[in-house]
Amino acid sequence: MIKNLLTLALVGTLIANGLVKAAGQDSVRVTSNVKRVGPIYFDASPPVDSALLRRQAINRRLRKKADETADLIKYQNVLMLHSLLNRTEISQEPQENMLTTLKFLLEDYKLSSDDKSQALILNTYGVYYGKKGNIPQAIYYFNEALRLKEKVNDKQGMASISSNLAALYQISGEYQKALVQNKSVIQLFTALRKPALVADAYLELAENQLLLNKYDEAEYNIIKKALPGFTRLGNKAGRMKCFQSLSVLYYSQKRYSEAKWFCIQTHGLAEKLNDKQALIGSLIHMAEVKNALEDHQDALRDYKKAESLAIQNQYPIKLVEIIGDMGETYNKLGNYTAAGSALDEYSRLRANLIKGMTL
Repeated sequence: MIKNLLTLALVGTLIANGLVKAAGQDSVRVTSNVKRVGPIYFDASPPVDSALLRRQAINRRLRKKADETADLIKYQNVLMLHSLLNRTEISQEPQENMLTTLKFLLEDYKLSSDDKSQALILNTYGVYYGKKGNIPQAIYYFNEALRLKEKVNDKQGMASISSNLAALYQISGEYQKALVQNKSVIQLFTALRKPALVADAYLELAENQLLLNKYDEAEYNIIKKALPGFTRLGNKAGRMKCFQSLSVLYYSQKRYSEAKWFCIQTHGLAEKLNDKQALIGSLIHMAEVKNALEDHQDALRDYKKAESLAIQNQYPIKLVEIIGDMGETYNKLGNYTAAGSALDEYSRLRANLIKGMTL
């Protein structure tokens, strides 16, 4: 009896203090206004790996860089094409405001059956559209000019136009058609007895064969045709280009030891000839070979030498390429901070270069 009275007294005290409330005639429940102790939310997931996040960020940027490389290749192709077209025989420097005049002249030459002058006007159209980046139109006009040059048997003119067409077909990815033009150039320069130009044409033929994965044919034309031709003439620059082409050929086949050996030969001749552009190219390619052999630290040293030369000699396109490749190499070495810095610099330089492009 006394025990029951004490229990009731205790319950009464708790109700009075608001700690429990009467839930019915003969039951009680605890209130919910008691303060919670400890964190409201507990996350049981593992801690974030900051190194992993950096690596993932670098990989995303490298994928973007791979896509952007196409712009630089396009720009280099444009520069190469402009250089080639500037050597083409034309009636006058092609300007848009002269196109109507050229059209009237072409009609007059057709009426007078002046095939030589017609070819000159068609060449001018080809150069104009080639420099504008309208490759299909340039190909059309050069083919028309070639037909007329063949009619008058102008072998020098035919060789020049065929060289232009080979370059245009290569840029547009029509490598088989480029091969046809390369072979025509070889025949024409052979007939004209111009051995240095024949050797050059064999190198261009091999380049297109490589793009078609015709490795044996490309190797044959470099080793058995181009290289002996340049050697007989004592043409060291031509021999250097052959070594460079062989290095690229063997690299494409993953024959890295041979690629490295020919890269060293290219580098040595580039130094003797004081050819800065070839020297930079040989260092870049040497670094690519060393990266393939997983000698990343040594590859980085070559890239740094190439970077210094590109800055000293003001080769902005090469500099962009080098800085981007350095970012990839730092990534291979696991130095994500340096990779990020290099890729930041690459993006900045590339953006500035793209702004100044004339495509």
